[in-house]
Amino acid sequence: MSSDKPGRVVFIGNIPYGLTEEQIIHIFSTAGQVLSFRLVYDSDTGRPKGFGFAEFADTDAAASAVRNLDKHQIMGRELRVDFSHVGGKDDAAPAGYQPQPPQPSNGYAPPPATSNGLPPLPPGADVPPGLTCPDAISKTLSTLPVPQLLDILSQMKNLVMGDPNKATELLKQAPQLSYAIFQALLLMGLVDTSVLASVVEQASQPPPQPVQAPPPRTITTYQPPPPPQLYQPPPPQSFQPYPQLQGQTHVATPPIYQQPYQPPPVQAPPPQPPSQEELLKQVLAMPQSEVDRLPPAERQQIMALKQQFGAPMGY
Repeated sequence: MSSDKPGRVVFIGNIPYGLTEEQIIHIFSTAGQVLSFRLVYDSDTGRPKGFGFAEFADTDAAASAVRNLDKHQIMGRELRVDFSHVGGKDDAAPAGYQPQPPQPSNGYAPPPATSNGLPPLPPGADVPPGLTCPDAISKTLSTLPVPQLLDILSQMKNLVMGDPNKATELLKQAPQLSYAIFQALLLMGLVDTSVLASVVEQASQPPPQPVQAPPPRTITTYQPPPPPQLYQPPPPQSFQPYPQLQGQTHVATPPIYQQPYQPPPVQAPPPQPPSQEELLKQVLAMPQSEVDRLPPAERQQIMALKQQFGAPMGY
């Protein structure tokens, strides 16, 4: 720990990669009011260097942080807390500072730098129960002092003016930052509420549908019909008289007289099959000589019929 004249800015080293700026401010708020905290990032890789600078409201709070939080164990690392004699205006660590290698025991590895040059964003904090995300942002901003709010707005303005593409990508990755900036502008009285309402109304309206141009009309040129063809009469054919045979004279065809209409002959109706009664009479009238010539089965049937109806049976 340095023995030089203390100030309000302290250096914090060996910060775990999984620790957010809000958590760091919460830890060091136990020593006194923290006005601001700035985490230093590597400009080449975009990764955090593992140290930063915290500014306290007075020198007593800064001295309390150095005295009580130096060598404080958190997430497997031992914090290095000392006075910053440059006021945290540059990104240089104090002489003799040796950062500890990341501890694999906490299961958190430093996130890789993004392709657009943005440093990795810290993981978000859970919203307290009973609060919405906008309410939590408004509550957090109301606890920040005015100089810190102005510093946040100034940094965002410099980013937008210097690198608008990076600022756009930052707002895409952290959309809640847009609400925080507008809320900070309202708290500072730097924007009119009517202007903000018009911006929100324009953003909420769906984009206008592009007007589709009608398809081009195809103009067909008039094609006159072909001229009518003149009628060509067929050539006259010469009549060839039928040749007459030698020795024959023309004989007129005798007239053919129509014969009177003769009705078709009346056909006799087809014979009707005999009825069952007639068949029975024929069977009963069969002589015995014809019955004897029948097969035995038919003969027995006929004999039984004759016996049933009382017909004479020959022996």
